[in-house]
Amino acid sequence: MTRDIQVLLVLLAVSAATALLYQSGLSGPFLFDDHVHITQNRWVHIDSLDWADLAQAWNSSFSSFPADRPLAQLTFGINHAVSGLDTLAFKLTNLGFHLLTGVAVFWLTRLVARALNNGRPDPRIEVGVAALTCAFWLLHPMHVSTVLYTVQRMAQISTLGTLVALACYFTARLRVAEGRSAIAWFAAVPVTGLAAFLGKENAVLLPLFLLVSEVTVLRNLTTGTREPLVRGVWVLFIAAPLLLGVYYLLSHPGLYNYSNRPFTLEERVLTQARILWHYLHWLFVPDIRSFGLFHDDIALSTSLTQPVSTVIAISAHATLLAVALLSSRRWPTFAFAVLFFYAAHALESTILPLEMVFEHRNYLASVGPLFLLAYAIAGASGRLGVTRLAWLFGALLLAAYAAVTFVRVDNWSSFEKFVVSGVSNHPDSARYNFIAAKTLIGTLNRHDAERPLRADIARRHLERGLAADPTCTNCLFGLLVLDLHLDRVPSDDLMSRLTDVLRDGRVDATTLSVGQFSFLVKWQKSGASTLTDEQLRSIFDTALDNRGWNHTGRAGIHAAYREYLATVVGDLDGALEQADKAISTWPEQWAYHVHKVELLMQMQRYDEALAAIDAAMSVSDNNGQRARLEQLLQAIRQAADVN
Repeated sequence: MTRDIQVLLVLLAVSAATALLYQSGLSGPFLFDDHVHITQNRWVHIDSLDWADLAQAWNSSFSSFPADRPLAQLTFGINHAVSGLDTLAFKLTNLGFHLLTGVAVFWLTRLVARALNNGRPDPRIEVGVAALTCAFWLLHPMHVSTVLYTVQRMAQISTLGTLVALACYFTARLRVAEGRSAIAWFAAVPVTGLAAFLGKENAVLLPLFLLVSEVTVLRNLTTGTREPLVRGVWVLFIAAPLLLGVYYLLSHPGLYNYSNRPFTLEERVLTQARILWHYLHWLFVPDIRSFGLFHDDIALSTSLTQPVSTVIAISAHATLLAVALLSSRRWPTFAFAVLFFYAAHALESTILPLEMVFEHRNYLASVGPLFLLAYAIAGASGRLGVTRLAWLFGALLLAAYAAVTFVRVDNWSSFEKFVVSGVSNHPDSARYNFIAAKTLIGTLNRHDAERPLRADIARRHLERGLAADPTCTNCLFGLLVLDLHLDRVPSDDLMSRLTDVLRDGRVDATTLSVGQFSFLVKWQKSGASTLTDEQLRSIFDTALDNRGWNHTGRAGIHAAYREYLATVVGDLDGALEQADKAISTWPEQWAYHVHKVELLMQMQRYDEALAAIDAAMSVSDNNGQRARLEQLLQAIRQAADVN
């Protein structure tokens, strides 16, 4: 049996095992941001694969450049065109990307192993290291949330493109060392890097990965007569992009706006020092109780000594980095793995005001540490005379990864299991407790004998969430909604706590969903609400008094306020004022312009409606939006003629 066939069989076996492990989770539901980007995003809902529909899906993001991620949005659109909103099809596509990325992990790590051998092929070591790294990576339980949380296809595409770009670069450098042509492989690097960037902007870290590779495993490869070519590539692919990146970060201070986060820049940086060690612990010691989509039960670091583990974590990072840099010539494998991990976290785990913890940030970062582990087992163990013992350890570790992955996948197979496992593993998480309560509240039925019991359990979850995080405004809204479901008049104390937090507390996606305001409007429209008009207006007005909202959150509240005034109160002038405020807060949001057009039509102010149509047309970015505006234009003209 040839070596190539053996490699193929290994990849097929590992891929088959991975597919089998993920089978039960493929029927799981859409969750959270899946609804924003997919199920509630009608511009993704294309019905064909013609150019117009594909262009619409490409431009379907609600974010602006560079966070629009059009390639990922395009794949969501293709999924919809082929199979509608079938979760199985979407998650099966994610699994396909995971398996493809596993192949890219194999390809890259095999090339890294060859580069460590000064470019001399050693198929036995190369294949062993690459196959084990691939198996560790594909079966690792930390990656379950990236695969089964559909919207994380963005991270998958970015990771796949980045790994392929790195593999192309390594291939080119190895070919240069062999005296062979490398131009085509070098040219493929920016192309695949661009594809990665169009999936998610994390791919801007590619030049940093190339720098890490050059100062560690590639530093001893000869360049011969091609040295000018290689130096030119260094300038174009590494030095220039890194300098541009630094300039961009320094020239855009708005990137560091922490006004809508429940932590400061200092707290984030200090806490990340501890969280990076959490990530490494989860990579090497897979504990089902540690994993989850939300990790808001990890305490913030408010200073170097609060908690004291903060300064210990920072000191340990400094030591690890120093050892890696100083030993890059003597221990290039270790240096590559360490620096690769830190490079992968340079964007999402440093100074940007992102959420504190997400497992998918290790989808690419884990390649470095897992490669080091595989290299120690498949490569270095032979020199130490412990090959069999090392492979036994590797097999046991792989079995442990697979076992935990199997359990995690099952937890993602239904929303109920997702919630129960989440709140069980993270009982002090305000977010999991709120989700558990929200799920229970949604099941309350007037004629259900278990209604009082479920309501009591839901209330306990909400109170536990507030005990964990007193600023959990979602939890306060949950108590309010629970009272509405039980036909109770909310207490003055609850209303006071809610309005106080809305006015003065931190407001961000982790503590308050803007959808809460729209939900209350629906209750008022149903006629079954126990809230008075004065109470609801107080909720809106105090929330808008809070200066901590980002533009999308504030605009969403204005939009919900507009709906309430227009459809419940009948105050069209007040509704128009809120519509204008929503637009002025987020002028690029096409839907808010349409809301204003429809409101002006209802008020029979047709000339103003025509002007609003023009404003909406100026921010439309796909044929579906323009077609909708044409329909409204015709309706305005017909109504104007009649009147």
